[in-house]
Amino acid sequence: MIITSQTQLLGIIGHPVEHSLSPLFQNAALSSLGLPFVYLAFDILPSHLEKALEAMRIFSIRGFNVTVPYKEKVIPFLDVLEEEAQIIGAVNTIVNEEGKLVGYNTDGVGLYRSLDKKGLNIKGKKALLLGAGGAARAVVWALWKKGIASISICNRTQERGEDLADWIRANFSLEVEVEEWKKIREQKPLGQEVGIIVNATSLGLKGEEVPLSWDTLSSSVWVVDIVYRKGLTPLVKEAQKRGIRSFDGKEMLLYQGAESFSLFTGKKAPLGVMERALDL
Repeated sequence: MIITSQTQLLGIIGHPVEHSLSPLFQNAALSSLGLPFVYLAFDILPSHLEKALEAMRIFSIRGFNVTVPYKEKVIPFLDVLEEEAQIIGAVNTIVNEEGKLVGYNTDGVGLYRSLDKKGLNIKGKKALLLGAGGAARAVVWALWKKGIASISICNRTQERGEDLADWIRANFSLEVEVEEWKKIREQKPLGQEVGIIVNATSLGLKGEEVPLSWDTLSSSVWVVDIVYRKGLTPLVKEAQKRGIRSFDGKEMLLYQGAESFSLFTGKKAPLGVMERALDL
C-alpha cells in the first residue's frame, strides 16, 4: 500500500487494543480493493477519550471502530446515533461525515450472522448471558432476532445486571432474570431449554478462566465466547475438551467488521479476503 496525500485514516480505539485483529483483516480488505485508506489501532486512556473523538474531527479521520471499555462511554461525544445503536445503547463504529460523528452498532449483526452460519436453532429456548455491558446488549439484540424466549443474566456487578434486565424488559418481549455471579459455579442442571451460553465479559482476553459449572451443563448447549485471542480462548478450549459445541468471537469480529468496512468506505466488504486474513 502506497500512502499519499489522499490516504484517509481509519482505526480502532480501546484500552487495551494490542490484541486486536481488526488492523490485520481491515487493511487486507482495503488493499485488495485498492482503496485509499489505512487502518491503525489506538490505545486511548480513559482520560483522553473525549480528546480522541475531538481529534477525529480535527484530523478528518474517516472512521473508528470502538472496543472495550468505550462502547457506551463514547455516546455523549457523538452527534447522531443510528437506530440499532440507539436501541442497544452502545456503539462499536463511528463514521465521520464531514465533521458530524455518527454512531453505529454492528456487533449485533456480527453475532447474528455468526449464529446463522453455525446453524444454531435457539428459537423458544433460554440463554445464559455472562456480562452486562455494551457488548452484552448487542448479544441480547442478536439472541432476540434468533428467537430466544428468555435470558438469565450473570454479571460481576449485581446492580449492572439488574440495569440490563430492566433494559431488556423495556425493549424486548423476553423473560429475564438476574443471578448472582458467585452462583455460576453452583448452577443446577440448566435443562434442555437452555440452548446457548454467551460470555460477553472481557474474561479470557488475557487468558482468564470463565467460572462455569461444567458438570451441570446439558450436552445440547452451545457455548459462545465473544472474546477472541490468538488461538482459542480458555472458555472455548474447555468446552471443546468436553465435547460441547462452541466458538469464539473471531467470526463475530469478521461480520461486524464487514459491516463497518461498508460504512467507512461505501463499498461491499471482500469477505473472503477478510476470512483468509483471520485464518478462519
